[in-house]
Amino acid sequence: MPNFSLHRRALAALFALPALLTTGAAFAQPATWPTKPVTVVVGYPPGGMTDIVTRLLAKELTSTFNQPFVVDNKPGAAGQVATEYVAHRPPDGYTLLVTATGYVIAPFTRPKVNYDPLKDLVPLAALVQTPNMIVVNPSVKANTVPEFLAWARKEPSVPYATSGAGGSTHLAGELLRKVSGAPFVHVPYRGAAPAVSDTVSGQVQVAVQDSVTVATFLNAGKLKPIAVTSAQRSPLFPNVPTLKESGFTDFDVYTWLGLFAPAGTPPDVVQKINAATTKIMHSPEMLESLKKQSSEPMTPRDLAQTRKFVEGELTKWRDLVRTTGVKVED
Repeated sequence: MPNFSLHRRALAALFALPALLTTGAAFAQPATWPTKPVTVVVGYPPGGMTDIVTRLLAKELTSTFNQPFVVDNKPGAAGQVATEYVAHRPPDGYTLLVTATGYVIAPFTRPKVNYDPLKDLVPLAALVQTPNMIVVNPSVKANTVPEFLAWARKEPSVPYATSGAGGSTHLAGELLRKVSGAPFVHVPYRGAAPAVSDTVSGQVQVAVQDSVTVATFLNAGKLKPIAVTSAQRSPLFPNVPTLKESGFTDFDVYTWLGLFAPAGTPPDVVQKINAATTKIMHSPEMLESLKKQSSEPMTPRDLAQTRKFVEGELTKWRDLVRTTGVKVED
């Protein structure tokens, strides 16, 4: 005789299986990002503009997402070392990159760059911008652009320090050399902090640096400003003239910082980071902190606008590299 009770139990188990599978799938879904610390890789050493701004941002992202955002400095090759590292990390939202203008310059100055700036990383946010400045050791007897160039032209050579070969400060210095005819000679350092330190001590007398790095030394009288290299005077340094005011009409070279992630990072994570970063960078507290660091937040942009900005910067710096002829050997 058939055992109907056994059949009923078997059928009940069979019909319950989809529900169990569905429940199991629900438990298997990944938790909302972030569930563990996020590493923010910086392409420059501690103490410079990129590092300072990144640490301010990381502190606020930590508060926003209730997970540590840990800064990891990987300096070298004007940010290229860090950029290549992050470009090949898993696209899971747990490794981010903050780098400077060298990101869009390196593809045109270096013989080999192991990343495509538009394919291998996704631009998350344009963070800050700051004017590059020509500064000198106080022993240099010049206070204006004409006085500075007159002094430089009398020297057999004028070494100028920057944070590294191929960055925006290097391009600014080489553009000045080309348009002024003064015998400037580039001296690249591994980061802005050591370059400024040597300028303050007098080992080199001239530096082209971002204003964030030099502001403290300007206020202390340990460095003297000659000019900003942006097209307009900076509201942060209203008394420092532009090179354009001295007749160099095409001078518009400044530094900006951007936040990136490996391509393929989940869209919802990318959107979260963009929204949180934009809010943080324009909060009253951050605006005050940036002002103290002699930097300004960039115009708020969504993800599409941020990508368009990076595309435009690639075109701009490609043209400037062609003008200056700067090439960087690996």
